[in-house]
Amino acid sequence: MNESRESKNAEQLEELLLLTEEIQAELEQKDQLIVELNTQLNESLTLNEKLNKKNRALNIQSLKNDLKMADRALRIEKEKLRSANVTIEDCQDKIRCLTQERDYARTHQKIVEIPVEKPVLYEKCEACDRAVYQNAKTKYETQKERLAGQYKAKTVMFQTTLFLLAWYSLISTLFQAIQSDVFLSDCKSFFNDLASFIQTFVGWTIDAGHSAAQISTKIPNAFIAGMVYWLLLILIVGICMAGTGMLAILIEIKVIELYKKNCWDVITLLMILTSVAIVIYFGESIKKVLSVNLLLLFVLSQGAYVGIRCYLKVWLEKRPY
Repeated sequence: MNESRESKNAEQLEELLLLTEEIQAELEQKDQLIVELNTQLNESLTLNEKLNKKNRALNIQSLKNDLKMADRALRIEKEKLRSANVTIEDCQDKIRCLTQERDYARTHQKIVEIPVEKPVLYEKCEACDRAVYQNAKTKYETQKERLAGQYKAKTVMFQTTLFLLAWYSLISTLFQAIQSDVFLSDCKSFFNDLASFIQTFVGWTIDAGHSAAQISTKIPNAFIAGMVYWLLLILIVGICMAGTGMLAILIEIKVIELYKKNCWDVITLLMILTSVAIVIYFGESIKKVLSVNLLLLFVLSQGAYVGIRCYLKVWLEKRPY
């Protein structure tokens, strides 16, 4: 019994020893882990201190830069303020001098009468001698009437000379036109073509009236159909002819208005006479170069002249100066 107890105690003792060794080993491992953690903690603290130092240095540098910029801006503002103060002092000095001059002028001024000439109308005054005025007025009116008479005489002379010159040019040009076979043949051809065109237009109008009046053939009553036929024919032909005549009259009125508004002057008269003279005197040469009717060429040249004059007048009116 004692031996069994001793053996059990020995076994328990061995187990306790083993457990103690294991606990001791675990304690040693934990101590080693604690040492390692302390080392890492110290390293972390050291690194943190270094980082804090670097950040503090960077912050200090940025603060220094900001302070330098603020100091520079403050110096600039101070310089501006100093310049403004100098300007204000100069202005105050000028104001002070001007105020002194004004006060001096007010205290040392005197009233002086200055004669002023002002034109006034003559009034009837029995005590005034108006002989000089009457003589000057009579002389002025006499000179005015004399100059007006001279102007009218020169105007009449100029107009008469211009009329005689135009009449002479027109007569000589017409005589030359009568002697020019080329111009006469072109005139005859022009008016013949114009008459042929009018005749053709009238024929077309009558044919159109006949065509439109054929509607009356659908009426069974012959008498009524004949009346409707002639009424439609007369109505259509009359409307076409009247419309064409009114259009021609309106065009003629418009051309006359343009002439009066833009071309009613001596230049136009000279242009017409020059164009007629060129067409008549150089008609044969023109016909050799251009196969065109001379009268039609004259009309086209006048149309181009009117267009150019109208354009120039509009351009001159719209010009800013």
